[in-house]
Amino acid sequence: MTLEELKKCKVGITHSGSFHTDDVFSAAFLQLIVPDIQIKRVHEVPDDFSGIVFDIGLGEFDHHMSDNEKRSDGIPYASFGKLWRAFAPELYGEKVYQRIDKSFIEGLDLSDNTGKYDSLCSAIESLNPLDRDATGDTEFFAAVEFAKKVLNQKIQKQLRNLEEEKYVLSIYETMEDKRIVILPKYASFYEVLPNTEAIYVVYPSKRGGYSAQGVTKSPDTIELKKDFPKEWVEKLPSCLRFCHNSRFLISADTLEDILKACKEALDTN
Repeated sequence: MTLEELKKCKVGITHSGSFHTDDVFSAAFLQLIVPDIQIKRVHEVPDDFSGIVFDIGLGEFDHHMSDNEKRSDGIPYASFGKLWRAFAPELYGEKVYQRIDKSFIEGLDLSDNTGKYDSLCSAIESLNPLDRDATGDTEFFAAVEFAKKVLNQKIQKQLRNLEEEKYVLSIYETMEDKRIVILPKYASFYEVLPNTEAIYVVYPSKRGGYSAQGVTKSPDTIELKKDFPKEWVEKLPSCLRFCHNSRFLISADTLEDILKACKEALDTN
């Protein structure tokens, strides 16, 4: 199904009974694309149905077949992942598609296909009614509304981050000492600065003063290029007011003080 074909759909069908994160987020994604699409929960797909079908029926957007597809990293697709793959790149661009798939949807798909524990999946499934004889429709659509908020916020933040990353790189290029990047305002740097000379990022703190964070070795790890000194966790230098015990974040009252600390950290072994 193409995006244009989806936009003409008036009805989408998924399975009835107990709901899970996969069918809930699939329905939420479809309603973000086609706000007036009607989602119906059924025991089986009618022979003459011509709308979109997901998580039931062994079609394009189901995943219960024996030869279900897997991603290149071995994680199998569930219905949400298949819908996201089909429509997100055209809607939001390849980078947003890849980032949300990797950081969010893969885990949900893995849980639905294998039963591996996932806290969000557990939370969504807990919304099923206590009464085992209830249809669960009311609870399902309440869960879909929640899922729409979560998914839309993730999409909007990734779109924002792409713009902020351009800003961060433009600031980086102006730095005389590119090991310490000074941002006039906080902006997302996690995807772009690991591939540069940057080691620390300084920015105004929402709590007042300034903070500095370490830059990771790559966007896919939490390992920093250089931790802040271990001794600062136990005994702060006079220029600082805070050092996180994981040594990735420090704070100070003034820009002068935070830069002093960053330069001292660069000089430590």
